[in-house]
Amino acid sequence: DTVRLDELIKHYRGHGGPMSVALCTLRKNLRGVLNAAKTAYSNGPIEGVNRKIKELKRACYGFANQARMFKRIYQLIA
Repeated sequence: DTVRLDELIKHYRGHGGPMSVALCTLRKNLRGVLNAAKTAYSNGPIEGVNRKIKELKRACYGFANQARMFKRIYQLIA
């Protein structure tokens, strides 16, 4: 419900905790937050692939060449 979300973000009064910081960030980006809440589109799958690639790079320390790295990424998301 984007109307209620808008009201919550606009009228929230912080107390200096982590929630206040998060709501302040949402308030600064209110238009984008509401647009994301209105549409059915999501970048969740893209973020999931990015997370897997970052984990792969941390765990494997490197590949013999770029083609092997891409082959491993395709194996992960297949």
